[in-house]
Amino acid sequence: MKKSLKFGAGIFSGALVILLAGIVHAQTTVTPPKTELTPPPPPPRLEVLEEGPSAADLKGAKQEQRNQTKEIRDNSGKVTEVQVQSGGSNYVLKADPEIGNAPHGTAQGTTNRPAQWNIMQWGGKKESKEAEPLPVLPPAPTQAVSASASDK
Repeated sequence: MKKSLKFGAGIFSGALVILLAGIVHAQTTVTPPKTELTPPPPPPRLEVLEEGPSAADLKGAKQEQRNQTKEIRDNSGKVTEVQVQSGGSNYVLKADPEIGNAPHGTAQGTTNRPAQWNIMQWGGKKESKEAEPLPVLPPAPTQAVSASASDK
């Protein structure tokens, strides 16, 4: 019984070795030996690009400031509010108040505040529009009332 067990283990281990040798042989790549050296391929052809305007020309051009930001800070120097005017839109970004000692990036300090857009503001520039006068109807024609009709 022990002999047959040893014989079976030997066959199993032999088959395993042959299988692993086949896998290792399949993974190795065999490169054919080079008999002569081949020169490397030539580099790709480069095209000449047109040059744009120089930096001095760009500095001389007047650039309009479209975005305006105004930072409001408290007494300790922290930014509490930023007012942004970008094109035709105005909005305000407010900082989150730090509660206790919860640093930003933790579960207690990860709340973000969205931008607050300024809409429907009254008291700005008033456009003067000349309103057309309403049409006035002519008075209704009065009918002559006879004295005999009023006695009834």
